[in-house]
Amino acid sequence: MRLAVELIVSRTYPFIDSEALAERQARDTLFRMPDGSFLLHLSNDRTADDDRVVWIGTRAALIWLNAGPEEFGMEWQ
Repeated sequence: MRLAVELIVSRTYPFIDSEALAERQARDTLFRMPDGSFLLHLSNDRTADDDRVVWIGTRAALIWLNAGPEEFGMEWQ
């Protein structure tokens, strides 16, 4: 039986803040939970109030893992 949360991958990428028109950094982190489900944590360097936590299925986790750099940040929309 698995008892620990597993960090699968974390990636950082730049984005343009539409309010300040400045380049910022975002971080997406994928975790695998003990029951086999996946948790995607989305954050940026602007404010902790913008952090998001999304539960995703296995198929969505595989798609997210295989996304190219031009697709990074699509979960924010």
